Amino acid sequence: MKYEIAKGIGLTTIPTTKFKNSKIIINFTFRAHHENYAKLALLAELLENCSAKYDSELLVSRQLSKMYGASFGVTVLRYGNQHTLQVSITFPNDKYLPPKSELTSEILDFLREMIEDPFVDGDQFNLAYFRIHQNNMVNYLDSIQDNKGFFSTLQLQKLYYSNDQDHGSFLMGTPKETKAITSPKLYEFYGQVLSQSKISILVGGDLDENVVVNGFKKFRSFVDRTPDTFDLKVVPDNVEKVQRGTKNIAGSQSVLSIAYRLPIYFGDAQYFPAVIFNQLFGGSSRSLLFTNVREKNSMAYDIHSSYNSLVGMASVQAGIDYKNEERVTEMVAEQLKQMIDGHYSDELLEGVKQALINQHRSEADHLSALIEKQYVQQIMGFSLSDADWESQVEAVNREQISEVAKQMSLRAVYQLNSRGQS
Repeated sequence: MKYEIAKGIGLTTIPTTKFKNSKIIINFTFRAHHENYAKLALLAELLENCSAKYDSELLVSRQLSKMYGASFGVTVLRYGNQHTLQVSITFPNDKYLPPKSELTSEILDFLREMIEDPFVDGDQFNLAYFRIHQNNMVNYLDSIQDNKGFFSTLQLQKLYYSNDQDHGSFLMGTPKETKAITSPKLYEFYGQVLSQSKISILVGGDLDENVVVNGFKKFRSFVDRTPDTFDLKVVPDNVEKVQRGTKNIAGSQSVLSIAYRLPIYFGDAQYFPAVIFNQLFGGSSRSLLFTNVREKNSMAYDIHSSYNSLVGMASVQAGIDYKNEERVTEMVAEQLKQMIDGHYSDELLEGVKQALINQHRSEADHLSALIEKQYVQQIMGFSLSDADWESQVEAVNREQISEVAKQMSLRAVYQLNSRGQS
């Protein structure tokens, strides 16, 4: 069911008796803008760990324990052009608790406290608390370079969007940006998030919908607003040549990252062929990249591809010896040519389709996956029943996959090179 808490604030319920837990997700959303990334990431940390009433992480933890081990979190996400602060909580259904338990109401009160009554002093966040989490965030951002795969992914993203900071920048900002934030300015930004963002609430589980709706109507900040409207699909600016970047590091393993423009988006006519193309190309352990580059020729420690249907991009990442870099690059291109020419077995194609169907069916066993699927379909305006989804997968043929592969255009390459030094 869909409800309107206020103008610009929607609530969607997903009734199910399949799970012993229920889950509430609140998405505060607005257009992605790189100048907000560090601020929203730090704000998420502050809202997750303290409030005026629960003014220490220990008190928050104790309250969650009292609510039968409820799990609470605040994070930041980016869905294409949409920047999101996501608040979530998972908790047991009342019917599995002692008689006369009203945990749902208690959960809603807790959410209201954590969202609307942060740990502040006047017109700023408590300064000692603010500085602890600011330092923690800076230390985390500084440590990213130690994770070679993730660091390479971020550098590839920056190259891919070389003239677009809103999508080339890391979602959590930089150490420099985080250090520059002041407590009063972040508190001012927090007020803008509460008052101006579009709010989408999703509730899954076996709950009394009247209790949920009435509970959210008590949030004093959940009042009418007119959020900005924009297309979620990201269309990158044209580049004259392939963007390339290199960094030399100590260690025994190099990372090769390659990004392609694949202008097929979630809900497009070619969406399902694109999904299956990716699984055949490098998205599964049976794929051409994994089988031919890693297993048969031992040219990579690991290699895989991914496809992001909200930004129209496909990428390949391989952990390799630096001396094999040129050959691995050639082999990736060769596997893409095989995809265009349809040089893969019927058994592989059918196996990939069945694996996707099995994975889709298994999502029904996870409440978080059900809610996430509902939300993406909701914001993209594209929805299919489970039966139709499976039919679409089964109907994909070689010619459609070949047409997808032909649209792959190389856009960026990042090389994190190790010369075997430590």
